[in-house]
Amino acid sequence: MLTARQLKIIKLIMNNPGIHGKEISEQLQVSSRTIRNEITFMNDVTDCALIRSSSNKGYSINEDHLDIIENLMKQDVENIDLAKFRILKIIGKVLFFEDCSIYDLSELLGLSESVIRKEVRKVSIYLRKNYNTELFEIKKDECIVLLNEVEIRELLFKIIKDAAYENPDIIIDILYMILSDAWFIKYYESTKQEILKIMNQEQVYLLDTDLSIFAACIIICNVRNLNGYSLENYAENTPDDLSTRIITKLTMQSSYLDRSDISVLYTLLHTFKFKSTDDKPEITDFTRMVFDEFCNEVFDKYSINFKESETLSNKMLLHIEFMNRRVIGGYELKNPIVDDVKTKFPFAFEISMMIVPILFKYKRVYITEDEISYLTVYVAHFLENENIKLKTLIVTSHRHSVKQLLEQWLSTYFKNQIVIVDKVTKSHCLAMDLSNIDLVITLDSFLILKDVEVFRMDKLPEIKDIERLNATIHCIRMNKRVSKILAKYLPKEHVHIYHQSISLKDVFYDLSEKLHQADIIADTKSFYEDILLREKNYPTYLGANVMVPHALFTFAKKTGIEVAFLKHPIKHQGNQIQLIFLLALEMKRDDEMNLLFQFFNQIVSHEKYMQQLLSSTNCDAFMQNLYSFKLLE
Repeated sequence: MLTARQLKIIKLIMNNPGIHGKEISEQLQVSSRTIRNEITFMNDVTDCALIRSSSNKGYSINEDHLDIIENLMKQDVENIDLAKFRILKIIGKVLFFEDCSIYDLSELLGLSESVIRKEVRKVSIYLRKNYNTELFEIKKDECIVLLNEVEIRELLFKIIKDAAYENPDIIIDILYMILSDAWFIKYYESTKQEILKIMNQEQVYLLDTDLSIFAACIIICNVRNLNGYSLENYAENTPDDLSTRIITKLTMQSSYLDRSDISVLYTLLHTFKFKSTDDKPEITDFTRMVFDEFCNEVFDKYSINFKESETLSNKMLLHIEFMNRRVIGGYELKNPIVDDVKTKFPFAFEISMMIVPILFKYKRVYITEDEISYLTVYVAHFLENENIKLKTLIVTSHRHSVKQLLEQWLSTYFKNQIVIVDKVTKSHCLAMDLSNIDLVITLDSFLILKDVEVFRMDKLPEIKDIERLNATIHCIRMNKRVSKILAKYLPKEHVHIYHQSISLKDVFYDLSEKLHQADIIADTKSFYEDILLREKNYPTYLGANVMVPHALFTFAKKTGIEVAFLKHPIKHQGNQIQLIFLLALEMKRDDEMNLLFQFFNQIVSHEKYMQQLLSSTNCDAFMQNLYSFKLLE
């Protein structure tokens, strides 16, 4: 694919056979030398005499290659604008011509000195804005390069990568602009073939764009090495993994690559996703730690559990793995619709931002908004598909305009957290069946409902109400989560009422045997003995006649709970025991058990609730009373 300027040159020659270079240069506002270079490039890249030249007759199209011309002219987009062309040209000239000056740039690019000075300033702005770097400075009209060789190559890699993801068809154009030579093109395809050959040996492959980027960056290393810009004795140990093996093999087969190139190429290649026959990408322990910490903090703040969906959780984990590699390696993705994502999914974006301080804590790097926006898509997908929005009823007797203002405020700040079912008056609300309503929002301070959480505001909402409502939503979600956990681990058949007097040891053994029968623990005896040992040394009495025993050393096949409700309380270590929750826990502890322990610790401090629970006459009443408790923040 040719650049916009090259296509314009072809069009001018087609429409004006015999046109001279000076006429073309005047129309395109570049030097005659630039026109000659462009035509040389086009003839080289197409591997034919596409354009003929004569000092007397000017330029003309070679009619033997009209089919090639026709295909080229079908390009209806301008791949790279002139401004970008000049920026990359200047970067290339500064990096590949030692002691390059303003005057050299003027000569090399066929532009006046005044224009060159303006363009140099544009280059500096471009690099600061897109890559947060200063490539060179001007001292007495001399271009002084400020970066070391590693930094230079990483910058060039980033430029190529960003351009390729924007338009993969222009990689060769980008290379030509930077290198100012067409010789490398014949090596570009062969380099890709060498990469493919090695990857086939490893039974992996890259997506086409990633493969092209990697090949282009190898060309960059080749050219830098050939021009004497070696990495000298630079070497940094790389892990013994797939990326290292591939690059090492490439260096062994190339005359132009050196072992010192391995590290800088590894940092790039490690950011790409390999596809393989087993399709089991390696997730590092570091990524799992970051993901777990991220999930825990989201759950603590919003009671949203990403791990509820195993499929989506695995996808997010894989995304974070490669996001970490990109961020740590300095190769973050660009997202052209980042602003749209932020606008469309503000809550999901806010949640995604919680990973920023976690990664900074461990690696001292910040994640860009572009990268965050890609993670946001996964979070938004979870929020939409897991049906976590609270069904909300607005209750107010105010005029219609007030209702509209309130609804607008809720939509602005909470559209990803609640869904408004209806807007009704107080009297209508009191007559409604609210069993399917999670939250009532009202401007009526006297509205009291028994079974539904009510969020009250005395007037139209203020900024302080955002935090209050967030806390209320968090509590509701947390309690819905507790209900799910209770339903999962504590069905009615696991609740046993003991009407006759019984010893504590006999209760422990009986409940242990029931866990064994349910295939939750492997052995009744060892589990029972571990429970006794734990109770002797570390009693699990919580207060209010409640005990939550669990083994000290013995782990279960899966988590399970058995409950003993004693009609005749047992005296133990000076305490009355009437309610026992015997827990069998897996080795891997998750947030479910943490929340369940939070539930147990809170219920014992509520005297009225415990009285109601302990007065239950049967299993059904017990379960109903158990579920009636609401956790507090």
